[in-house]
Amino acid sequence: MKRLRGFVMLEVVAVLVVLAGLTLAAVPIGQSVIRRHQETKFIETMREQWELLGVKAYATHKIGTMSVNDEARQVTFSLFNGSKRILPFPPSLKYDDKIPTKTTREPSGKLKGNRSVNFLSQDGYYWHITLQFEWGRFLFQKVPKH
Repeated sequence: MKRLRGFVMLEVVAVLVVLAGLTLAAVPIGQSVIRRHQETKFIETMREQWELLGVKAYATHKIGTMSVNDEARQVTFSLFNGSKRILPFPPSLKYDDKIPTKTTREPSGKLKGNRSVNFLSQDGYYWHITLQFEWGRFLFQKVPKH
């Protein structure tokens, strides 16, 4: 009787076990990458909205406000003429300053209120956001948790 060439059942099972192991290992890594992408996109959108708020405040001669509400898990950008943009937090971020933040930006560029905001990531680091004096530049950095 001639032996057929090919894989035996044991080899097929071994390959399936290896593939299942690689798949299970890739899921947590993939979730971490997705969380980091969502957080970065949120911070970048927050920076864009802050800069847009400054331009609108200057153009309309109205005071703009950025407020962070931990209970509603959102950042709100609004002008006193009624226009508003609400930006929800990603699920992996937690507002870490314990008190609601409200920063106003006058048409001249002058800032009143909090000038820094901290978000704690589920992955164990902080996003530290600083609003610089007068010209209102939005700086952010990723800082390891102490």
